[in-house]
Amino acid sequence: MAQKMKIKLIIGSTRPNRFGPKPAQWLYELARQRDDADYELIDLHRVGLPFLDEPEPALSGRYQNDHTKAWARTIAEADGLIFITSEYNHSYPAALKNAIDFLAAEWYHKPLGLVSYGAAQGGARAAEHLRGVAAQLKMYDLGEQVAIPNYWAQLDSEGNFAPSEAQVKAANELLDSLVFWSGQMSRARAELAAGG
Repeated sequence: MAQKMKIKLIIGSTRPNRFGPKPAQWLYELARQRDDADYELIDLHRVGLPFLDEPEPALSGRYQNDHTKAWARTIAEADGLIFITSEYNHSYPAALKNAIDFLAAEWYHKPLGLVSYGAAQGGARAAEHLRGVAAQLKMYDLGEQVAIPNYWAQLDSEGNFAPSEAQVKAANELLDSLVFWSGQMSRARAELAAGG
């Protein structure tokens, strides 16, 4: 039996009272109903990375700080990733960029799915900015995406996120694609590591 892929869902905003944990928890619970991968939810607020403090560029792979080494291990074991991102001033949060910039090779050749939220555009501009960063890091940016426009309008009476049918469908399509490409790119990474 093939080993299950490891998918990491990363909440990109660390702001107090942020919305991000709500759709992240929804997506995580949806994913856990499946039996096609092992899913882990990661909150950058809890990870607690400082502002980038490594003395050498991430490309060197020579990490000095324990928090960087721990973060590198977390991302290195992932076969696929989902960023749950807000949109601040037409882009994504500084905390997410900071977390990305700590590492290099750990991101390489892995598929990336995006869940974005914001006002009328649903975080579309944040997602587009992330696509350029993903390309630089040799990630495979999936076309499938979950967008949540005017997210405050999708809170129920208890303040929980209430996804639409279209968002549930988009989320399942994203997960299907991510699991498939995680498997494909896991084999490709193994071939690259073997010098193929």
